[in-house]
Amino acid sequence: MTPTDPEGGPPTAAGSEQLYDALVDAGIDLLVGLPGTQTLPLDRTVDRRDDIRYVMARHETAIPHVAWGHYEAGGDVAATLTVPGPGDTNAMHGLKNALDDRVPLIHIAADADPEDRGKGPIHEIEPDTFDNVVKENYAVERPVEFHRAVRSGIETALTPPRGPVRLGVPKPLLDAEFRSPPVTIDPPTSRFDGDAEYETARRLLADAERPVVYLGVGARRTGDPESIRTLVETLDAAVVASYKGKGVFPESDPRWLGVTSSHLPAGAIRALEAADVVLALGTRFDGVVTADWSLPMGETLVHVTLDSSRIDVAYDSDVAIVDGVGSAVDRLRDGLGSRERPDGTWDGAAVGRRVRAEYDDRLEDRGLLEDDVPIATAGALRTLREALPRETVVTTDIGGFRLWAKQTFAADEPETYVTSGSWAGMGVGIPAAVGAKLARPERPVVALTGDGGAMMCLQELHTAAAYDLDVLTILFNNEDYGIISKSPAIDQYAEGHRFEWSSPDFAAIAEGFGCRGQTVRTLSGLEDAVDAALARTDGPELIDVRVDPDEPTAAAFADYDSELEF
Repeated sequence: MTPTDPEGGPPTAAGSEQLYDALVDAGIDLLVGLPGTQTLPLDRTVDRRDDIRYVMARHETAIPHVAWGHYEAGGDVAATLTVPGPGDTNAMHGLKNALDDRVPLIHIAADADPEDRGKGPIHEIEPDTFDNVVKENYAVERPVEFHRAVRSGIETALTPPRGPVRLGVPKPLLDAEFRSPPVTIDPPTSRFDGDAEYETARRLLADAERPVVYLGVGARRTGDPESIRTLVETLDAAVVASYKGKGVFPESDPRWLGVTSSHLPAGAIRALEAADVVLALGTRFDGVVTADWSLPMGETLVHVTLDSSRIDVAYDSDVAIVDGVGSAVDRLRDGLGSRERPDGTWDGAAVGRRVRAEYDDRLEDRGLLEDDVPIATAGALRTLREALPRETVVTTDIGGFRLWAKQTFAADEPETYVTSGSWAGMGVGIPAAVGAKLARPERPVVALTGDGGAMMCLQELHTAAAYDLDVLTILFNNEDYGIISKSPAIDQYAEGHRFEWSSPDFAAIAEGFGCRGQTVRTLSGLEDAVDAALARTDGPELIDVRVDPDEPTAAAFADYDSELEF
């Protein structure tokens, strides 16, 4: 029975109960964590009550990756929980990834008792350590601050541009019973007028003869794929996307050119050079997706972003619109109507077909799609795309295979292709697939990883097995940190050096974690293995795919002289 405040006020309750209620009120029904002595009050509450599902990961590094994958695959916002110090710092990689990707999550850390700070209690760390890896960092020290911090933190995480919020709540507050004044938090709302900017942008787009639409993370977060596709059709534009924009526009559409970075097909770069107007929707133009700001952005740039601090930083815009992509697309499209195509206007579909055909012809000419031993990553990815149902949710780790996947593994919906942006920290693929399967149990879920990335969070196969999740892991194994070994920069330090190793038996390791495991060396063997895995629904599986360690990188392959003219 809940005690009543002796002064006749609202009832008192343990901090863990009040925090749990706040999470439930915010619609959070998944908590990913790893128990420790400091977190036990909340662990106990979550276990005793049934509004929130608790999933225990095997390492704190993976905890935010699971929550990130859950949200990216179409699930709701999840909460994460770690002990302070080592647990909190292990989670920093995933928190920064979520911050860059605009993914909201509520990270709870059981901070040290404020009265003990400076005395050396276990896992002591200054709360402001985390200021730069989260959208907001709230350190709660007194009961009177509790409700305001918790509710403000949740509202901040869910207010665009969304992002992770850290709540540092000392164990004594989780354990103690107290009355904290209830508060109502009204999140700030913004309305962007920009009538003059919209009018100019509509005029430029209406007159454009060679338009390109560039999709960034904002198109994924606040844009509507159908509205974006309608705008593209109205403009008859060609389309490129950043890492986070991949999947927003269906790659089955012939207007698709590719994913921007150093591995963007040379023909697509020609199209960007020829564009008279580039409409950039929700991108930050960071160094990774622009090949260190070397990619052309047409004659005229219209930049739409919620983050005004990114305007005119990497590329000078001719028109800058501070707004969400969803709102901007609606206002631009409504103003365009059914435009008359100016003379000389290119056919966006024809441009896309020519760019992709040139790239595919080069893949075939180099033998990268052949079923020869050793097989190439591009061929394996094409085989996977054909073998996997289109509704499959695919998560990717970081590595050379991922760069190939940007161009050779087609995605038609944002929630079916889960990949991190330019933070590019390894180890995300397998835990993200765990989160994705929790969010979409009715869909096949496949983790794409490399041998390097897999070694950083391989233990989460055990999490998948423990929760009986039908997650299929495809591991591209070249026994090397290929991106580093094949980088032109390596020759500045060591001619011909490679970061290679004798690969462990990943199939046997997977079986030790309670999964099925097998190794394949041919495209036909991969297709058969995937078909068999999809037919089973009794737990996770790993397929170790041996790929050519001497194949070119995706960037080196894309560095060719395109013969296309626009």
